Amino acid sequence: MSDIKKLHEIAQPIFTTDIFIMHDDELLMFKRSEDKKTFPGFWALPGGHIDENEDPLAGAIREVREETGVTLTPNDMKLKVIALHNHIDRKELYVVFIFVATLPKKVTPSETTDEGTPQWIPKNEALTKKNVFEPIRYYFPHVLGNKPGILYNMSEWKNAKLVRIMSETIDTNY
Repeated sequence: MSDIKKLHEIAQPIFTTDIFIMHDDELLMFKRSEDKKTFPGFWALPGGHIDENEDPLAGAIREVREETGVTLTPNDMKLKVIALHNHIDRKELYVVFIFVATLPKKVTPSETTDEGTPQWIPKNEALTKKNVFEPIRYYFPHVLGNKPGILYNMSEWKNAKLVRIMSETIDTNY
Protein backbone atom coordinates (compact mmCIF):
# COMPACT_ATOMS: atom_id res chain seq x y z
CA MET A 1 0.00 0.00 0.00
CA SER A 2 1.35 3.43 -0.97
CA ASP A 3 1.93 6.21 1.56
CA ILE A 4 1.40 8.82 -1.14
CA LYS A 5 -1.63 10.98 -0.40
CA LYS A 6 -3.90 12.89 -2.70
CA LEU A 7 -3.15 16.63 -2.74
CA HIS A 8 -6.49 17.58 -1.19
CA GLU A 9 -5.68 15.25 1.73
CA ILE A 10 -2.54 17.18 2.68
CA ALA A 11 -3.62 20.79 2.16
CA GLN A 12 -6.59 23.02 1.42
CA PRO A 13 -6.55 23.94 -2.32
CA ILE A 14 -6.68 27.67 -3.08
CA PHE A 15 -6.96 28.74 -6.73
CA THR A 16 -5.20 31.95 -7.76
CA THR A 17 -3.83 33.90 -10.71
CA ASP A 18 -0.83 36.15 -11.21
CA ILE A 19 -0.30 38.29 -14.29
CA PHE A 20 2.94 39.63 -15.75
CA ILE A 21 1.93 42.78 -17.66
CA MET A 22 4.73 43.92 -19.93
CA HIS A 23 5.33 46.95 -22.09
CA ASP A 24 8.71 47.19 -23.81
CA ASP A 25 11.20 46.57 -20.99
CA GLU A 26 8.84 47.42 -18.14
CA LEU A 27 6.75 45.23 -15.85
CA LEU A 28 3.61 46.39 -14.06
CA MET A 29 4.10 45.31 -10.46
CA PHE A 30 1.95 45.84 -7.43
CA LYS A 31 3.24 47.03 -4.04
CA ARG A 32 0.99 45.52 -1.40
CA SER A 33 -0.44 47.94 1.15
CA GLU A 34 1.41 48.16 4.46
CA ASP A 35 -2.00 47.47 6.08
CA LYS A 36 -2.35 44.01 4.49
CA LYS A 37 -2.50 41.10 6.91
CA THR A 38 -0.20 38.94 4.81
CA PHE A 39 3.01 40.16 3.19
CA PRO A 40 2.50 43.90 3.76
CA GLY A 41 4.74 46.09 1.62
CA PHE A 42 5.86 43.22 -0.62
CA TRP A 43 6.11 43.65 -4.38
CA ALA A 44 3.89 41.23 -6.26
CA LEU A 45 2.04 41.00 -9.53
CA PRO A 46 -1.57 41.90 -10.10
CA GLY A 47 -3.60 38.82 -9.30
CA GLY A 48 -5.46 37.01 -6.58
CA HIS A 49 -8.09 34.41 -5.85
CA ILE A 50 -10.27 32.95 -8.57
CA ASP A 51 -13.91 33.56 -7.68
CA GLU A 52 -16.86 31.21 -7.85
CA ASN A 53 -18.02 30.57 -11.43
CA GLU A 54 -14.76 31.96 -12.90
CA ASP A 55 -12.18 30.18 -14.97
CA PRO A 56 -8.51 31.15 -14.43
CA LEU A 57 -8.39 33.49 -17.44
CA ALA A 58 -11.55 35.37 -16.41
CA GLY A 59 -10.21 35.62 -12.85
CA ALA A 60 -6.91 37.03 -14.11
CA ILE A 61 -8.64 39.67 -16.23
CA ARG A 62 -10.89 40.68 -13.32
CA GLU A 63 -7.99 40.89 -10.84
CA VAL A 64 -5.93 43.09 -13.18
CA ARG A 65 -8.87 45.46 -13.65
CA GLU A 66 -9.59 45.63 -9.89
CA GLU A 67 -6.00 46.12 -8.80
CA THR A 68 -4.61 48.29 -11.59
CA GLY A 69 -7.56 49.68 -13.57
CA VAL A 70 -6.05 48.11 -16.71
CA THR A 71 -8.55 46.31 -18.96
CA LEU A 72 -7.23 43.20 -20.72
CA THR A 73 -8.96 40.80 -23.08
CA PRO A 74 -8.38 37.06 -23.51
CA ASN A 75 -6.43 37.86 -26.69
CA ASP A 76 -3.96 39.90 -24.60
CA MET A 77 -3.17 36.97 -22.33
CA LYS A 78 -0.89 33.97 -22.67
CA LEU A 79 -0.62 31.18 -20.11
CA LYS A 80 3.00 30.72 -18.96
CA VAL A 81 2.89 28.71 -15.71
CA ILE A 82 0.65 26.31 -13.86
CA ALA A 83 2.08 25.82 -10.40
CA LEU A 84 1.13 23.86 -7.31
CA HIS A 85 2.65 25.52 -4.25
CA ASN A 86 2.29 23.40 -1.13
CA HIS A 87 2.72 25.85 1.74
CA ILE A 88 3.66 23.29 4.37
CA ASP A 89 3.60 25.83 7.21
CA ARG A 90 -0.05 26.75 6.52
CA LYS A 91 -1.41 23.47 5.11
CA GLU A 92 -2.54 25.35 2.01
CA LEU A 93 -2.01 24.25 -1.58
CA TYR A 94 -1.99 27.19 -3.96
CA VAL A 95 -2.95 26.26 -7.51
CA VAL A 96 -1.50 29.20 -9.43
CA PHE A 97 -2.17 30.11 -13.05
CA ILE A 98 0.40 32.64 -14.25
CA PHE A 99 -0.24 34.63 -17.40
CA VAL A 100 1.71 37.21 -19.36
CA ALA A 101 0.20 40.12 -21.26
CA THR A 102 2.36 42.23 -23.55
CA LEU A 103 0.82 45.61 -24.20
CA PRO A 104 1.51 47.47 -27.48
CA LYS A 105 1.23 50.81 -25.68
CA LYS A 106 1.85 51.77 -22.09
CA VAL A 107 -1.27 52.43 -20.03
CA THR A 108 -1.47 54.42 -16.84
CA PRO A 109 -2.56 52.22 -13.93
CA SER A 110 -5.08 53.37 -11.34
CA GLU A 111 -4.07 55.09 -8.15
CA THR A 112 -3.46 53.37 -4.82
CA THR A 113 -6.31 51.21 -3.51
CA ASP A 114 -6.83 49.27 -0.27
CA GLU A 115 -4.86 46.44 -1.91
CA GLY A 116 -1.82 48.55 -2.72
CA THR A 117 -0.17 50.56 -5.48
CA PRO A 118 0.44 49.48 -9.09
CA GLN A 119 3.65 50.80 -10.65
CA TRP A 120 5.63 50.28 -13.84
CA ILE A 121 9.11 48.96 -13.00
CA PRO A 122 12.00 48.51 -15.45
CA LYS A 123 12.47 44.77 -15.99
CA ASN A 124 16.12 44.92 -14.86
CA GLU A 125 15.07 46.67 -11.65
CA ALA A 126 12.35 44.07 -11.01
CA LEU A 127 14.96 41.31 -11.29
CA THR A 128 17.03 42.84 -8.47
CA LYS A 129 14.34 44.56 -6.39
CA LYS A 130 14.22 43.67 -2.72
CA ASN A 131 11.00 42.62 -1.05
CA VAL A 132 9.59 40.83 -4.11
CA PHE A 133 7.24 38.02 -3.11
CA GLU A 134 9.41 34.91 -3.55
CA PRO A 135 6.77 32.67 -5.19
CA ILE A 136 6.64 35.33 -7.94
CA ARG A 137 10.39 35.92 -8.19
CA TYR A 138 10.90 32.19 -8.80
CA TYR A 139 9.15 32.50 -12.20
CA PHE A 140 11.05 35.60 -13.38
CA PRO A 141 13.58 33.59 -15.46
CA HIS A 142 10.85 31.73 -17.36
CA VAL A 143 8.47 34.64 -17.93
CA LEU A 144 10.76 37.68 -18.08
CA GLY A 145 13.32 35.62 -19.99
CA ASN A 146 10.58 35.00 -22.55
CA LYS A 147 11.30 31.28 -22.53
CA PRO A 148 9.01 29.18 -24.71
CA GLY A 149 6.31 26.89 -23.38
CA ILE A 150 4.20 26.43 -20.29
CA LEU A 151 6.09 25.66 -17.09
CA TYR A 152 4.42 23.11 -14.80
CA ASN A 153 5.68 23.17 -11.21
CA MET A 154 5.02 21.32 -7.96
CA SER A 155 6.96 22.75 -5.04
CA GLU A 156 7.00 23.07 -1.27
CA TRP A 157 7.16 26.45 0.44
CA LYS A 158 7.53 27.53 4.06
CA ASN A 159 7.13 31.14 5.18
CA ALA A 160 6.92 32.07 1.47
CA LYS A 161 10.42 30.65 0.90
CA LEU A 162 11.11 27.78 -1.46
CA VAL A 163 11.87 24.53 0.38
CA ARG A 164 12.14 22.19 -2.61
CA ILE A 165 10.98 21.53 -6.13
CA MET A 166 9.07 18.26 -6.27
CA SER A 167 8.52 18.24 -10.02
CA GLU A 168 8.99 20.68 -12.87
CA THR A 169 8.34 20.27 -16.60
CA ILE A 170 8.24 22.68 -19.53
CA ASP A 171 5.81 21.90 -22.33
CA THR A 172 7.11 23.67 -25.45
CA ASN A 173 4.22 22.53 -27.64
CA TYR A 174 2.38 25.77 -26.83
